[in-house]
Amino acid sequence: MKKFLPLVLIFSLIIPFAVRAQFESFKDSVVQLYGVVMTADSLRGIPAVSIMIKGQNRGTLSNDQGVFSIVVLKGDEIEFSSIGYKPKLVSIPKNLEGNQQSMIQLLVQDTIFLP
Repeated sequence: MKKFLPLVLIFSLIIPFAVRAQFESFKDSVVQLYGVVMTADSLRGIPAVSIMIKGQNRGTLSNDQGVFSIVVLKGDEIEFSSIGYKPKLVSIPKNLEGNQQSMIQLLVQDTIFLP
């Protein structure tokens, strides 16, 4: 028991510093991505566009004017998709300055003929 108590004391002093260093590096990689999704031909906002982070089960939808906001990590790939439009894949640069990024994403109409 006497040997166990000093180890617990040492780890309780070291672990908060390690967690704080890990949080600081993670905090620098978080980006607030916001913008508007529009049609490429008429520049109107597209409602209910699915904005998903590729490889994760996280995403959001654009509002009725096409405006969206989502928290991503630097280096993530974001997929924009909506019925009637071709999907678009966008990468967030790993060397992005700051923690905010705005964008205007244009989607092209996709024509599908049914038999």
